[in-house]
Amino acid sequence: MEIVEIGKNLDVDAVALVAFQGVRVEISASALEKVIRAYEMYLEALRRGEQIYGVTTGLGELVKHRAETSGELILFEHAVGVGAKAPREWVRATMLIRAHQLALGYSGVRPEVIMTLVQLINSGITPIVPIFGSVGASGDLAPLAHIALAVMGEGRVEYRGEVMTAREAMMKEGLKPLQLNSRESLALINGTSFSTAILALALDKATKLINKYLEHIPLYLYATGANWKALAPDTQVKLHPGMKAVANAIKCEKNEKRLNDPYSIRCLPQILGALQDTLHWVRQITENEINSPSDNPIFTIKGPVPTCHFHGVYIALAADTLAIALAMWANLLERQIAQLLRSEITGKPDFLTYESGSVGDMIYHYTSAALAAYIRALSTPYSIHNIPTSGFQEDINSMSLNAVVRLHEILEKLTHIMSIHAVVTHDAVDCATCPPTIKEIYQKVANLIKDAKIPSDRVRLASALW
Repeated sequence: MEIVEIGKNLDVDAVALVAFQGVRVEISASALEKVIRAYEMYLEALRRGEQIYGVTTGLGELVKHRAETSGELILFEHAVGVGAKAPREWVRATMLIRAHQLALGYSGVRPEVIMTLVQLINSGITPIVPIFGSVGASGDLAPLAHIALAVMGEGRVEYRGEVMTAREAMMKEGLKPLQLNSRESLALINGTSFSTAILALALDKATKLINKYLEHIPLYLYATGANWKALAPDTQVKLHPGMKAVANAIKCEKNEKRLNDPYSIRCLPQILGALQDTLHWVRQITENEINSPSDNPIFTIKGPVPTCHFHGVYIALAADTLAIALAMWANLLERQIAQLLRSEITGKPDFLTYESGSVGDMIYHYTSAALAAYIRALSTPYSIHNIPTSGFQEDINSMSLNAVVRLHEILEKLTHIMSIHAVVTHDAVDCATCPPTIKEIYQKVANLIKDAKIPSDRVRLASALW
């Protein structure tokens, strides 16, 4: 049985496995030892009478006031999320990442806190979390508070297809709610885990989409009579690894019709290579964030140390960059669809009008143009939209959650454009004399869309490609 172990090193693939496939989660023995040591450091700091943010002080701007805050009160006051509930997979990925970050041994919490999160994941108990409410600094406070409430048996959860209280679901699984102290409550919410989880799953989806697209692209290149020399691996003499990887992935039949193709055909290795390199960079940022403590304070041999490890700026910038790269890909797809409708490119009638009085595939392009424009608007950066909170104590916020949430909308719209691309490419090819590799791709599309009654059905059915 496959197991994902927290407290060591997690990658995006492991996060997706737990989120989508329900792979079991366990904590490593070495991580457990680190957690216990950090908890002992926390207790020792309490005995010495040290100032500990959120334990002996107020929160945010109220840090200047000495206070003893209830762990329960912290969570209830921070659970102010609004909007649609987050998809179950987002919440499961968040719980995994939060448990993992706490298991790194910097937060000063009891092992039971982490174990309860792990038990909730393995039991299929998923807190209901409204999507919006985080500004991406001081962590994803509001959404994580909705998750942390479930650790105490509070709030509502989904369990075996039903909505019920966390306490009811835990009772059904023989789990005991925990009473959390103020350090533990703050540790559960004072990190970027929600933003990081949503970015990780967007990255997983984007990576799978580009790989599927590269499998499909030979049919497009055949339909357009692309000059294979411009796309060949040995032509790519620039040093960018993504460009070389794309050229190696493209299998282009020698069917060229022109010396110089339009850029949307000829520059495939450059444009998609830049996207591939962006995905690689975003993966590095995401996995660094997953495998880093995300809390304030952290506990080291020096005692409690104030930090800014809860700040989501890395996630926000990575998400903004990925959004721009995906918008660039949407532009490429839209232009490629437009080129398919030109007789000088395909040798077929303009707009693929095979019947008199028909507009052919003209309107497919309209839809792809509308979607591309929508994606462009969504790609506007969020990381620059700073709004100070908590007086002027928290005066520069990352908006990482907003930045990552819109990625999933971009990916949804991008998938529609890809499906239109597949349909129009199919329509531009007469496969009676296709080479076998091209015929295989053509037939895959043809089999999916053959029973469609109206054009929109063809697009919907083609989405199974991705």
